[in-house]
Amino acid sequence: MGIEDEADRTLFIRNLDTRVTEELLFELFLQAGPLIKTKIPKDGDGKQKTFGFAVYKHEESVPYAMELLDGTSLFGRMIHVQFRAGMPLLIFFIF
Repeated sequence: MGIEDEADRTLFIRNLDTRVTEELLFELFLQAGPLIKTKIPKDGDGKQKTFGFAVYKHEESVPYAMELLDGTSLFGRMIHVQFRAGMPLLIFFIF
């Protein structure tokens, strides 16, 4: 499974509160299918960004996760879940 294959199994999650952890994101997105990993990037100062990624084991989990979890409220903020495809490549190299 290469990076291109992983792109088909990855979701982009935005509008995350800074209190959301990778572990919490993992537990939430696990509800839609088997996950490989979640990631919330940090800036140069080590401060967590307000977006993250969820990588699923199976491509079939991705649309289900979008339908199930888009609009979920975490710490009072509604998260937005979309396909990773079409996102600027620069963002994904930090993953």
